[in-house]
Amino acid sequence: MELPLSSPRTPAEYEKRRLVAAELFDQGELSQAAIARLLGVSRQAVHKWHTAFKGEGPAALAARPRGAGPLLDHEQERALAALLDSSPTEYGWLDQSWTLDRINHPISERFGLSQADPSGVWRLLKRMGFSHQVPTTRAAERDEEEVDRWRTQVWPRTKRARSDPRCVDRLR
Repeated sequence: MELPLSSPRTPAEYEKRRLVAAELFDQGELSQAAIARLLGVSRQAVHKWHTAFKGEGPAALAARPRGAGPLLDHEQERALAALLDSSPTEYGWLDQSWTLDRINHPISERFGLSQADPSGVWRLLKRMGFSHQVPTTRAAERDEEEVDRWRTQVWPRTKRARSDPRCVDRLR
């Protein structure tokens, strides 16, 4: 039996440590407290492992998958990517922005899944290679002359007003 010398980092290393504890249980020479000291864990952890080991054997100490599985399979991810390549206006939204809540709607409608937490949608998109950057294409409704007018006339006035303490109240 080889004792784990370093602190475990992976599920397999944690499992190995639990199985070493199981071997020590079988030998019956050490108390749970001694096993805990030897393996560098709490007595409560060793007690929990021992109870599980007595009830179910070594299988109770095996590593288990952590976290939820993927939200969509590869085929569904491809379908979602194709959907996101189209405009949000095609799905009834008034502007050209895909938001996490907006992406959540077709996921629940098309794939029959409900994703209440937007962070799950974000993790899915991140895994698919999407990012929260500015879109590569500009909105069809964009008026370049109006953008230039705002940039040269409105923004400088706003910038001056922000730096002038007398004008702070006007901006609130």
